[in-house]
Amino acid sequence: MLNNFKTYLEKIQVTPLSWLAGISGVLMIRFFLESFSNPSSSGFFASDASTLVHYYLFFLAVAVVFMIFLQLVIPSWKKVIPQLTAISFLAVLIGPIADFIISGGKGFRMAYLFNTPKEMLVSFFTFFGGNLYTGVTLGIRIEIVLMLLFIGLLVYFIEKSWFRAIVSVISLYILIFIFLSLPGVMNAIGGQDMAGNYFKEPFTFIQKSIENSITISNNLHNSLEYSSFVRLFEIAFNFLIGKIFFLILIIATFIWFRLNFKEKLRAVIKNSRPERVTHYFLMIFVGLFAAYSIFPNIRLNWNDSLSVIVLCLSFYFSWMFAVSTNDIVDEEIDAVSDPTRPLIANSLSKKDMKESATIFLVATLISGFLAGYTAFFFILTFTALYYIYSVPPTRFKTIPFFSSFIIGLCCLTAVLAGFFLISPFKYVSVFPSKLALAVVVIFFLGSHIRDMKDIEGDKKAGIKTVPIIFGDIWGPRVVGIFASVSFLLIPIFMGSYVLFASAIPASLVVYYFINRKPYFEKYIFRTYFAFIIASFLLLIWI
Repeated sequence: MLNNFKTYLEKIQVTPLSWLAGISGVLMIRFFLESFSNPSSSGFFASDASTLVHYYLFFLAVAVVFMIFLQLVIPSWKKVIPQLTAISFLAVLIGPIADFIISGGKGFRMAYLFNTPKEMLVSFFTFFGGNLYTGVTLGIRIEIVLMLLFIGLLVYFIEKSWFRAIVSVISLYILIFIFLSLPGVMNAIGGQDMAGNYFKEPFTFIQKSIENSITISNNLHNSLEYSSFVRLFEIAFNFLIGKIFFLILIIATFIWFRLNFKEKLRAVIKNSRPERVTHYFLMIFVGLFAAYSIFPNIRLNWNDSLSVIVLCLSFYFSWMFAVSTNDIVDEEIDAVSDPTRPLIANSLSKKDMKESATIFLVATLISGFLAGYTAFFFILTFTALYYIYSVPPTRFKTIPFFSSFIIGLCCLTAVLAGFFLISPFKYVSVFPSKLALAVVVIFFLGSHIRDMKDIEGDKKAGIKTVPIIFGDIWGPRVVGIFASVSFLLIPIFMGSYVLFASAIPASLVVYYFINRKPYFEKYIFRTYFAFIIASFLLLIWI
């Protein structure tokens, strides 16, 4: 019978995107049913974006962790684990249906366990405690029992070992308990006051984390009026816990792909252009530093640090979406200029690139939303700018100078996102206009270096970039002059002439490497990062 079931699973064609779509469909049904079986504290349907994203990330993280767990306990079924997970995830519908029926249509209040470490131990050994109607409700417990029973029997019949089956059941129960007790776990890890004492109640720790967070205002739009403090807290909690589940999901997804698609994962990471990713992270931190210089009383707590991490990840995923779409469009150019690209080297197929682009876009939107409304706006702008830069019918990268202006705007969006993430005021006028002008002008000039490595491919495609317009001799010279001037403008815009001590050498070295044959872009970025480090040290010491 198991062999027939495994054969059935093997016949189901699944890709990462189709798996995500299937799981998402099941979860949408779960959310619909839960809106009746699990009335919210405020009485509203749980249909707002923050609640849905929170629930979605919780279950999606559970699903990916569950796949990793299955691969460890039944490795012989490795090839059908995604299909098995997608089908068995129908079990998440049991909880709300059971609660609705048992309660006579009134429903029970589902919630996390807000337990202290001692209470967590009691709850663990008493199967979530004695309260069957609030928290981990009777319906959820029935759902968990059936899932544990299914896994225990499945492992036993596949591996022919009661010991392995029992260990698998206990291990899965521990994982489920951690997910449902996350507020208590958070309190146990970081729930200390200024004196180093633990808060007596995890709820107090969560409440203080929200109240003392400067970035939580990004998630609570100041133009909206909330019906009660309870509703306000619900939304703030959704964003806080959503960030944690998002990070768990990213880590678990990385592990899953590392276990099953090692070569493809390596190709994706190698294709991410780490130097450019680092550059945009630096732009975010330029914005953070600018906000701190204007508002020196800013103090960040652990929730704010999560927001910074999620913001960086959002820009990373947006960048990866841009890379994927650009590589699809530029396949012919890359075949001439850079045959190491995954499409050209056949390490990834065009279908892989399209699926990864879609997944990266979804990750961009979710992480951007979690970072806050203002940051989300800048991330959407960044994504749109790179899309019209690379993809027809706009494909503005073919227009000389204007394409570099778009890159300058992309850099500005990253700076703005970092600035307004921690700025206590969200008014446009708060951001220094001089800094905005500096970012656009400096990277308008400096971004022309991107065209140096694609000269042969651009010639074949008929794209008129600066190196091609000015010819083989003067093209690199003009790009070198632009790049050198961009370094020299930084001390002028910052009004800190001591930075000429790092800017002048950097401008000369960059000019040299741009005109040196053969051309290697990595030396340009090494000079750029060395300039950043040297300038930072100069500002600290002098």
